Amino acid sequence: MNFSLVDITFSYTSKAFSPQRVFGRMNLSVQSGECVAIVGEEGTGKSTLLQLINGLLKPDSGTVSVDGDDIWADSRCQREMRRNIGFAFQFPEQQFFCETVLDELMFTSRNIGHKSDKTSEDCITALQELGLDEGFLSRSPFSLSMGEARRVALASLLVHDPQMFLLDEPTAGLDGFGIDIVLSLLVGLKSRGRTIVFASHEKELISRVAARVVMLAEGNVKKDCSVTEFLSAT
Repeated sequence: MNFSLVDITFSYTSKAFSPQRVFGRMNLSVQSGECVAIVGEEGTGKSTLLQLINGLLKPDSGTVSVDGDDIWADSRCQREMRRNIGFAFQFPEQQFFCETVLDELMFTSRNIGHKSDKTSEDCITALQELGLDEGFLSRSPFSLSMGEARRVALASLLVHDPQMFLLDEPTAGLDGFGIDIVLSLLVGLKSRGRTIVFASHEKELISRVAARVVMLAEGNVKKDCSVTEFLSAT
């Protein structure tokens, strides 16, 4: 699954403030099976970039394409894209909708038409991959600690089983055990050929998972290099 952003401009707007420019004619492409880390100072647009890729935000101008199709030209293209992309927010509570963890884990698959394919056993397996047990299934996702919520959000992506994972600070709020679990998970997804694009400040995560690093600054891609080059310069 390939995607590209061509000449993207984007600003946040509100009635109370003047437009806040984030990107100006920004270009980026990622090929199927790549593992790319997005880095940059706070406010450089890492989260915004991931949401532009996923179609949660619409650019002011420019083209967002998946496998050569403009996702904003045809609503069918957006639906197909969301079947194949899993997204985890920086703050996991932003993506929770349901009353129980079980329903939360099943939500995405049900929403895109995989209701008959997924079972509670799939959910238990996904939780176990994140170091959680089936006792979490009956809990409210809003009762979880930050670390537990982070891992449940990632487990929901495993149940969905997309081709591409977009992850915003996937180890934020985790203790050492949780970080090791997520690192192991992402290394496993990488070995299975999944495309992974993640925003992070964590050098260990970047060094173990990414093959390529994209650095954002001043509304554009400042540097696009191998992980080896990035680590040697920092």
